[in-house]
Amino acid sequence: MPSPLAPNLRSFTRWPDHPIARSVVLILLCAACFAGDAPMANTVPCFGRWEKLFDAQLKIDRVEFTGPDGKTETRPAFLHQPAEFSYDRHGYESLKPKGPPVTAVRFTPAKAGKYRYRALGGQNAAEEGELVCEASSHPGYVIVSARDSRYFALTGGASFCPIGVNLCWPETFALPSGKEFGASGARGTLGCGQYKRWLAELSRNGGNFIRIWAANGYFEAQTETAGKMDDLMFNKLDRVIELARENNVRVKLCMDYFRSFRSGAPMRRTLKHPDDGRSPKDMNEFFREKTWRDLWLKKLRAYEARYGGDPAVAVIELWNEINACEGDWEAKRDWTRDMLRELKPMFPRQLVVNSLGSYDSDWAKQHHVDFKMDEMPFQQVHRYLDQGAAYKICSDPVAFSIDATNVARRPDRPILLAETGGVNDNHTGPFRFYAADHRGIIFHDTTFPAFFAGAAGTGQIWHWDCYVDQKNLWPAFKPFADMLAGVQLDQEDFKPADLSNDKAWCLVLRGKKHVLVWARNKADRWDLVLRDGQEPPLLKNMSFDLAPLGLKGGTLTVSSQWPEMLTGAKLDAGQLSLPPFRYGLMAKIVLE
Repeated sequence: MPSPLAPNLRSFTRWPDHPIARSVVLILLCAACFAGDAPMANTVPCFGRWEKLFDAQLKIDRVEFTGPDGKTETRPAFLHQPAEFSYDRHGYESLKPKGPPVTAVRFTPAKAGKYRYRALGGQNAAEEGELVCEASSHPGYVIVSARDSRYFALTGGASFCPIGVNLCWPETFALPSGKEFGASGARGTLGCGQYKRWLAELSRNGGNFIRIWAANGYFEAQTETAGKMDDLMFNKLDRVIELARENNVRVKLCMDYFRSFRSGAPMRRTLKHPDDGRSPKDMNEFFREKTWRDLWLKKLRAYEARYGGDPAVAVIELWNEINACEGDWEAKRDWTRDMLRELKPMFPRQLVVNSLGSYDSDWAKQHHVDFKMDEMPFQQVHRYLDQGAAYKICSDPVAFSIDATNVARRPDRPILLAETGGVNDNHTGPFRFYAADHRGIIFHDTTFPAFFAGAAGTGQIWHWDCYVDQKNLWPAFKPFADMLAGVQLDQEDFKPADLSNDKAWCLVLRGKKHVLVWARNKADRWDLVLRDGQEPPLLKNMSFDLAPLGLKGGTLTVSSQWPEMLTGAKLDAGQLSLPPFRYGLMAKIVLE
């Protein structure tokens, strides 16, 4: 069929009289018509996602890709259920199938050039073709830096600092029964519509990293039969990951979180064996018995087919706080080590880790020691502002961030404070002072200190819905992101230093080309301000001696998330003098 752009001969009102002109027009018409019949080039940008759909009747199970360097990569095919999202007048999301299931394959080329592909079913090639990978400005995959293994980098060469928040699932809202004050028992969600706004808010303020729970009710694709997936449900995660890609945000995908099979237990899961319908008698059986391990890996292969090799999915996390599950610690520790080994070949371009519960008592100490295993590419620690915690340091969000970073780290691995925030005693709910925290005091003190103590990124706060979003704390990321502009973390050989005094925190990262400083009024803290109603005093004439760090001079810039005075800071012979501040400042010194 001719291209719609090809001229229609009947549309010409006058055929040229001159023979040369007639020849030129005829050549152009033929070229246009033939161009319309020719297939368009099958192109994809480097590090982009190429997807091809096949007729499900072809029984394709894998596709081989041979790149411009002659190397071959095989991607698993999967059954894809096309879907249609719709939103009613309230904004509530609905999802329904759109047409029959099809076989699909997804592939991410990492080198520019021509690729050949062969779609295979058993030993037979069902279809062959080619695609062209075009050069792009995409910076590549997130990796542990080869220059400084305490930090992350991108395969394109730049350093990567995770700046972000947990966004594990969308909010749900009670649906009405039709009577005044009556609820039907059903719940609605804004779903991907809410993620679209969240990711845009995060990105425009310099954020680049989120965490999603793949097994949460909104995203959960596994049915109650272990290893059996509801293909329609993957469309939600597909869309959120595409939104993350559009906003230059990387995703940590947490694969599971349940803690018990016991009736009535919190965070309980119902799971049945596909052959005989039995359920694991307890978590020990689930973690130890080969058949349940194999079924869990079968579930993971469904995610491998869809998201393996996708640079937008930077991290695969096995389990949320696995030590909080019922059962023996040894079973959970050994399962973690074994599954890290199993998943690394499945997700070779992504980082695969696991997580532990809040490090707030001696109960968790040995678990964190055991998690410093070589199979873990980076360390994670969870810790909250919690007055009920056994460790009293957990009442001070600045001190607990520094301490958590130091006790959970390995000297040769990045570490992230991967869950933080404030809770009522012993995790009985979101912190009661969130509602009064209009300035983001708790956000600031749980998000930033860990980085200045040597963590590879910001603290990743929980309570994204009832605190970060409700208090519109997204702009609090921007001064931090602006401070890091032009700083290659893994090329600085940063050394942390604590120059705090009785009035102010002063955490310093001394690097080869830059010095980063976090200064904070110690009187501007949750208990004094939010609980006791005390206005923090203005700190004047605050100075810190950086000379012992080998610092003499440099170009100084100051930023803050609060309306502080940002002029008047100076650096003279290693003495850093800050302008008067009531809340807190960040400073960057470009060394001479």
